[in-house]
Amino acid sequence: MPRLGLLAVALAITSAATAVAQDVTVGNWSDESQSSSVVATTCTMSEDSSCDALSQGSGTACCTCGNACCGHGDFWTREHLTNGFWGLQPALAEHGIVYDAELTQFYQGVANGGFEQTFKYGGKFDQFVIFEGEKLGLWKGFTAIMHAETRFGEDVLGAASAFAPVNINLLYPTLNNETAITGLQFNQALNENWALTAGRINTLDLFQTIYPQTGRGVDGFMNTSIFLPLTVGTTIPLVFNGAGVLKMRDEKIQGGVLVLDPSNVPTVSGLDNMFSNGASVVGLWRVFSELGGNPGSHMFLGSWASGDFQFIDNPWPPAPDLAAIVSPPQTGSWSLLYILEQQLWADHCNSKRNVGLLSQWGYSDPETNVYEWVGNVSLQANGVVRGREADSMGVGWFYSGLSSDVKNGLSPLLELRDLTGVEAYYNAAITPWFHLTADVQVVEPGLRNTSSTAFLFGLRAKITL
Repeated sequence: MPRLGLLAVALAITSAATAVAQDVTVGNWSDESQSSSVVATTCTMSEDSSCDALSQGSGTACCTCGNACCGHGDFWTREHLTNGFWGLQPALAEHGIVYDAELTQFYQGVANGGFEQTFKYGGKFDQFVIFEGEKLGLWKGFTAIMHAETRFGEDVLGAASAFAPVNINLLYPTLNNETAITGLQFNQALNENWALTAGRINTLDLFQTIYPQTGRGVDGFMNTSIFLPLTVGTTIPLVFNGAGVLKMRDEKIQGGVLVLDPSNVPTVSGLDNMFSNGASVVGLWRVFSELGGNPGSHMFLGSWASGDFQFIDNPWPPAPDLAAIVSPPQTGSWSLLYILEQQLWADHCNSKRNVGLLSQWGYSDPETNVYEWVGNVSLQANGVVRGREADSMGVGWFYSGLSSDVKNGLSPLLELRDLTGVEAYYNAAITPWFHLTADVQVVEPGLRNTSSTAFLFGLRAKITL
């Protein structure tokens, strides 16, 4: 099929790379190099080809052993396909402009059950730009982060389940194929412990900044219900304008307060009618802990919005037309959330080899939200297969309890039921710049007597350009 052309090319690269790079050893990298979803990596190679001869600049994350140093190896061992856009990337980074781009392709389908048995090809082109104020001649501690997304192709979001979106990354910017700037965030570090943030904030990027292992749907799990508690949807949309203060600890977000416009604005600025429907206030705090010497955390989040809301105001699920529910708008909406994060095992010689647990539980206002309560539990493992230290895998389970008001409002037109599902994936690092993921999901459709449990299979090919 013509629409599978790009994926076919990716699979061809897979075969060639596997043959050429089967003996490549992945070096150890420092966890501290990952302080955000986009990491500037710049270093220069001296005449000596060993890693010990590297001259490293600030923010550098270079390997400490092996021959593939800082992305300057050959075609199969470099970190980026274009080797830093043929030198342009590191040159820009030296002057305070960090650019990164990723192409992710999906071939996903409903093999059995659901609303329709079909497979679709789609994808996303993500571009990230970080402007570092001090290097640009501005002031110390200032950064601006921009995220532009281009969506193309098709998806099976509506073919599998009504209230459990099976591909979170393809929810952005919208369900239509278009290009939009979904993030333009301005940050000012006051000191090591406090920072100010304001601008156009992408919820998916913000969540990955707090929990990097989640992977924005291009590395880890794909199902939205395992990735993010959907009870926050009414008060925290996909893309919003807002500002707040953040408490930092060891370069991680420990807590904060955000004031935001509850309107979902992925393709428009939203500035003309900002706060026309009230405001949302979000507060969060993480308690860091240890279990058997392994790090963990407990996050508590609460959100409250002052506007008028209906069930259709949760923009996350591609759900049936909830406008059929005859109910007046309700003033105010809220949600509560708890997230447990716990590392269960780590290789003392290589911290990149680890196993971690993530569990999320949310409860929200049943009068203004499709979801009354949700929960999920997931396990993710990195580098546990000998000889495949850059591979990752995961298995997760979720349960979504729908609002009784929504169920009663659509009955007998539609008979809704709570949803449950499982997902498992294996992400293979064919090369450092090319990852191929196989993904399996079993998801309840959410509607009684109209469809059966959906079984989905998907392939995901991610190329770091």
